[in-house]
Amino acid sequence: MKKVFFIIMLLGLIYQVAKPAVADNSAVVGSWKCAVIDVPYEYSNSTITIAEKEGKLSGVVKFDSGEEVKITTVKFTNSQLVLTLYVEGYSITVDGKVAGSKITGTADTPDGKVNFTATKIVEKKK
Repeated sequence: MKKVFFIIMLLGLIYQVAKPAVADNSAVVGSWKCAVIDVPYEYSNSTITIAEKEGKLSGVVKFDSGEEVKITTVKFTNSQLVLTLYVEGYSITVDGKVAGSKITGTADTPDGKVNFTATKIVEKKK
């Protein structure tokens, strides 16, 4: 009986150690007001919206000029957010650090890296 109990406990431990960790994407899901310095005016302000469906992240960037661009990849790991999108045919990689309701980082553009900041938009309760 002791052997059976020991084997069950051992299997339970192995299961807990081996199961993949579930990513908590809630820190980035939502809308973010973004400001970028040293880019053309029409791209300097935008709203980044990130959604999660079935554990996968997706998103869009809507510039204040009205142009909307789909984010092709969204990766969030250990407070590091990496986005890829295409603007005017160029691949833009955005790499930011999420800290509470702020994201700070850089966007790699054809003209070089530029700094950006984003602040989470808090939905008002009705």
